[in-house]
Amino acid sequence: WEPCPEAWQAPFRPAGKGVYFDWPLLTDLMPWQHSGVKAGRTWVMGPDDEALKACWRALLQAQGEARRELFKDSPTGRKVDEAASELPPGTRRLEPIAELRKGAPAPPIMRYAYRSFDRQYVFADARLIDRPGPGIWRAHGDRQVYLTTLLNHPLGGGPAATACAWIPDRHHFRGSYGAKEVLPLYRAADGSEANILPGLLTLLGRTLDREVTPEDLLAYVYGILAQPAFTDRFAKELETRELRVPITKDAELFDQVRQAGARLLWLHTYGERFVPRGKRRGEVPPGRARCTRAVPEDPSGYPESFSYDADARVLHVGDGTFAPVDPEVYGFEVSGLKVVQSWLKYRMKRGAGRRSSPLDEIRPQRWTGQFTTELLELLWVLEATVAGYREQAALLEAVVDGECFGAGELPDVPEA
Repeated sequence: WEPCPEAWQAPFRPAGKGVYFDWPLLTDLMPWQHSGVKAGRTWVMGPDDEALKACWRALLQAQGEARRELFKDSPTGRKVDEAASELPPGTRRLEPIAELRKGAPAPPIMRYAYRSFDRQYVFADARLIDRPGPGIWRAHGDRQVYLTTLLNHPLGGGPAATACAWIPDRHHFRGSYGAKEVLPLYRAADGSEANILPGLLTLLGRTLDREVTPEDLLAYVYGILAQPAFTDRFAKELETRELRVPITKDAELFDQVRQAGARLLWLHTYGERFVPRGKRRGEVPPGRARCTRAVPEDPSGYPESFSYDADARVLHVGDGTFAPVDPEVYGFEVSGLKVVQSWLKYRMKRGAGRRSSPLDEIRPQRWTGQFTTELLELLWVLEATVAGYREQAALLEAVVDGECFGAGELPDVPEA
């Protein structure tokens, strides 16, 4: 028998022991947690926006019960004959899908953070998404960054958190176990209200003798958590589902971790956030990997499979090849999600994921130049990420060995 927290609302698990449990919880530092988008049907999202437009045309060509069959009513979510309001910031009432004429224009299609490091597309339409989560759309803006992790299931190997700049899927982090595990940096789209414990930035600024911004804190947290050294070192402690963050009281060390985290956030948002001076927004720094043999772009050459030669460091995608691809890059893992392999599976001819509607069979018709570019960008991002792990691990060691803030030193966490 081991003691559990007294409060009935607290997790009914044994109390943690050791210095790890003296540190503040990530969810105390960033109190607003949100669920990612639960689409409820797979055809409303995908790696290619042209395929989504084709799905829309096919849906509207059908009439009556045939349209309902393609749409796939959800037992607990959206129905084809239900109206809905526009997603925030829009407010207009939208007529039911069942009542639309054949040539009705397609809803807006936007970038979507489907899985860690996997940018896809989604219909930004509340009539098509079972649980869009209006709050997260309301807070979405050009400065927003989303941290995702696991809080209801033990973390596995790889980083303890990943980040994105686009609205995330419910299962963004690792493809399963998703719940209220999206932590936005801001509560408002214009960045006027940070999702940071009130009084925390003032306390940090006073201790470190410098101004600490919301971006500084996020970058520091990411520099600590976004590495396998953290999940390896605290594997036993993380079995409690408590994700805690050691915050150093050493100003120079804080800044070193912040710099490492800021670079990762720049990489992991594909150049959309934390852009270094002299760099263009949306620009991914080139790495070593190159497309050494082009993937055919005609429909007959659409890849049906991929493979990896670890000895030659060559990634085969259908008849195309990419090299050099290091084993650490090809095997990059986020709590069991093999990032490169997952990315490729969704872009093969047959695709991946469940199928519940004939619309799910409408896939991209060919491998595109955009797929090649985005695969290279993924490989470059992971190359640079892996290359920085040794420095990150050393910084984590220095932080843990030094003086850190205890959870009891922080301002009181407001009640939910």
